[in-house]
Amino acid sequence: MRDGKEVADKEMRVALFQFATNAAGKVAAVFEHLLALYLMNGLERAAHMQVIDLLPPAREGEILSLVSAHDVREVREAAERFSAHLCLWGDLRFGPEGGHVVDDVKVTMMMAVPGEGSREHSVSFAFQGLRGDVRSGEMDLDLRALEDLVEEMLLEIAAFVGLDGSSLDLGRIGEGMPRADGAAVYFIYALRMATDPAMKLRFYLKAIAADPFFPLAYTNAAQLLLGEGRHGEALKLLLRAEGRLKGGEFEPDILNLAGVATLHMGMWEEAVKVWKRALELCPGHVETLCNLAAAYAMRELYEEAEGFYRAALSSRDDYPLAWFSLGRLQARRGMHEEAEASMRRYIELCPGDPWAYYILGTSLSRQGREAEAEFSLGKAAQLDPDGEAGALARRELDELRG
Repeated sequence: MRDGKEVADKEMRVALFQFATNAAGKVAAVFEHLLALYLMNGLERAAHMQVIDLLPPAREGEILSLVSAHDVREVREAAERFSAHLCLWGDLRFGPEGGHVVDDVKVTMMMAVPGEGSREHSVSFAFQGLRGDVRSGEMDLDLRALEDLVEEMLLEIAAFVGLDGSSLDLGRIGEGMPRADGAAVYFIYALRMATDPAMKLRFYLKAIAADPFFPLAYTNAAQLLLGEGRHGEALKLLLRAEGRLKGGEFEPDILNLAGVATLHMGMWEEAVKVWKRALELCPGHVETLCNLAAAYAMRELYEEAEGFYRAALSSRDDYPLAWFSLGRLQARRGMHEEAEASMRRYIELCPGDPWAYYILGTSLSRQGREAEAEFSLGKAAQLDPDGEAGALARRELDELRG
């Protein structure tokens, strides 16, 4: 029978599902999502695993809680669709039941390898670092105790997949996480419960006010502002973050976003300088390398652009954006065999992208491989029947068929 030890020698991809609960309301929801946040952070930083976040998105005005447990077969099937090596889900029991005050939580974690015939494994933990009033939503949370809980969970996960627990960098579980419980609560409201951008930003700024050294609150708020085209405000916030977090692990992330803001404000040379500063601190920072590559491609400096995409892939060979952007650049330069190889790798990592199939199809067509080109272009049209990629693919197909 298959079990977790079969995947110990792979680069682990973990599908994390929502935990079921016996309670609804703010106290249960905040704890549920904070546990998921710390567990994801621990899996990525302490265990060096890639997490696929399958928790449901927020809906305005609703606090989403899964009351009943997941169906194990559905969990495995979903994890397989995302090419995960391990799936995690579980159950939270807030107690004492029937009372208004929560002062203990029983956490049950389920683990399984996707696929038929694999066994699932269950382990339970007691958490007593939470006290909350379900009527008012007020709560006190011991963040150090939450880190300790996640440490226990990571050790159980390591044992299940056959990893030596001493190989885990457990001191990194709380890296980048808030140091004040008020900041943690505001951050979860912004990340998981609010959908209105103005409300999300308000909660992120409240989290920063509660903990001025909370890097994720800065970067998430800046990304929100960038997405709304508020580049000057994003840059101002990022400069404040750099001043407070200079010399820390998150400075390259902050500088990378500052470069994005600067570029969108029309300052190409300054953006490149900011990104190069980020690379001095972290030469393998893949997001920065890709942004630099895109900036050089904008100026038609294609050799330099390809060099930075290659550097990003040397740092992380499974980074989808680098493969897609490199393939698109190669297609633009008429390097159709190279573009084909890059797009096929991207599709392995991110199946179902119509633009990838369109670029692959055109590259195959330029190589005279018409049957393969028709298949890829047809796939793009099927995946994007009403969009631009689908329309371009149909036009290319018409030309192929005469």
